[in-house]
Amino acid sequence: QNINWVTSHTLNYTFELGSDHRFGVLVGLEAQKNNFEENRVNANAFPNDVVRTVNAGTIVGGTSFQDQWSLASYFGRINYSFKDKYLFNASIRQDGSSRFGANKRYGVFPSASVGWRVLEEPFMKGIDAITELKLKASYGLSGNNAFLNTNGTPNNYPATGTLSKDNYVFGNGLSNGLATSTIGNDNLTWEKSRQADIGLELGLFQNRIFLTVDYYSRITTDLLLAVQVPTLTGFSSATRNIGKVENKGMEFAITTRNLRGAFTWNTDFNLSFNRNKVLALGPTGDPIRSGSGVGETNITVIGEPLGSFYGYRQLGVFRDQADLDGYPHFADSRPGDVKFADVNGDGKITADDRTSIGNNQPDFIYGLTNSFSFKGFDLSIVIQGIQGGQILNLSRRFIENLEGAQNNLTTVLDRWRSPQQPGNGVTPRANSRTTGNSNGVSSRWVESASYFRVRNITLGYNIPAALTQRVKVQTLRLYAGVQNLFTSSKYLGYNPEVSGYENPLTGGVDYGSYPLPRTYTVGLNLGF
Repeated sequence: QNINWVTSHTLNYTFELGSDHRFGVLVGLEAQKNNFEENRVNANAFPNDVVRTVNAGTIVGGTSFQDQWSLASYFGRINYSFKDKYLFNASIRQDGSSRFGANKRYGVFPSASVGWRVLEEPFMKGIDAITELKLKASYGLSGNNAFLNTNGTPNNYPATGTLSKDNYVFGNGLSNGLATSTIGNDNLTWEKSRQADIGLELGLFQNRIFLTVDYYSRITTDLLLAVQVPTLTGFSSATRNIGKVENKGMEFAITTRNLRGAFTWNTDFNLSFNRNKVLALGPTGDPIRSGSGVGETNITVIGEPLGSFYGYRQLGVFRDQADLDGYPHFADSRPGDVKFADVNGDGKITADDRTSIGNNQPDFIYGLTNSFSFKGFDLSIVIQGIQGGQILNLSRRFIENLEGAQNNLTTVLDRWRSPQQPGNGVTPRANSRTTGNSNGVSSRWVESASYFRVRNITLGYNIPAALTQRVKVQTLRLYAGVQNLFTSSKYLGYNPEVSGYENPLTGGVDYGSYPLPRTYTVGLNLGF
């Protein structure tokens, strides 16, 4: 069972001084708690399918799991407006999280913003084409208390040295016991982000064209990351506050009312850019290697985006024995196996030749919505996509492995067969036992993440009120729609929208994500 509760209390007070000065004050507190409990009992050898209670079979085991976290917050805000032309806002909040160590549980996060409605200035009078013009800026500190495991599930005890079941030998048999499963850290604290924003709002021709432009710069420090620790500790990693990451970008949004009257047509378009770069990684600056399922797949290095792909760089396929003899290779490599770059130039291929082989950071993200209406009919078309960025498609390790264990992609038809039939120079030979690390994490699996998608189309019709009111219905709308109608992408996987287990250090890794379904809907909306 999962039991959550949230309680929030606020007190507002607004007042004016004369006709020009307006104030607003808000104070509040909030608390929330999440409790999750799971109990399982495993049984087999049921006599039949009629009685399905657990005690009808033979109980062979059971497990239980408990998890909880809580958050307590106090906050306040002050708003000030002078002649509705100059705007000021300041806020501060203190949050305490049970996820952190006893020494660093609370964080304080202030912020402030200013706005200037330029349109209200005397020098803007008489410019009829401009119906809104506002400049704005803000600066603030925010915190993050969420830490994810490598599989994307939340870790609510990153600061606690947790225990797990571990059997031990006592006498002539095994006895149940407990062992430390994670390293505690009483000084683990909030991940902090300092962000500055400047922006512009511009409305033209009675707001038939409305443009919003925002630029932001965010520096995140004390990142909550699982970092490698010396093996003498008995653990492979521990949660630490480490590093500094910079995000800079711009966001554009434009709304246009293209046609008015009996036939209307409105358009919303948005475009965003973000550049991510690691600025620091602890006192030594050592890279952080991370991964899931197949070992190390990502690396975080100063000067590169967070969680770049990490592996061998493929140069092609060994064409023949002479090609194999003339270049460094793994000891069991054969003609037709993958040829990897000797990155460090030591004349052999080892784990030290792994390097950054791409990243999931897109050049830009965009979205477009067109809405039409005519005589009760309405039509909405939503398009979105990504340009640039890459995906590490590790699902291809199974469906291009050429060991004959399962079905394969048609790309293997262009594999290496012989020196006279070298194939496409990328896909290695068929082999019942993979040699030469041909299925290892490498640039062979790196693909383009760009895509264009028709996300949603909805067509509706509003029945005239003269008809619906006869049956005492105020409004009646019929509609039909389809989601994910069309996707254009060069990606060989099911879906180019890849999460990488929701872990910031393993972004862009696809290890067989579930396909995105195409969904058809029909329905009606009634209003009485």
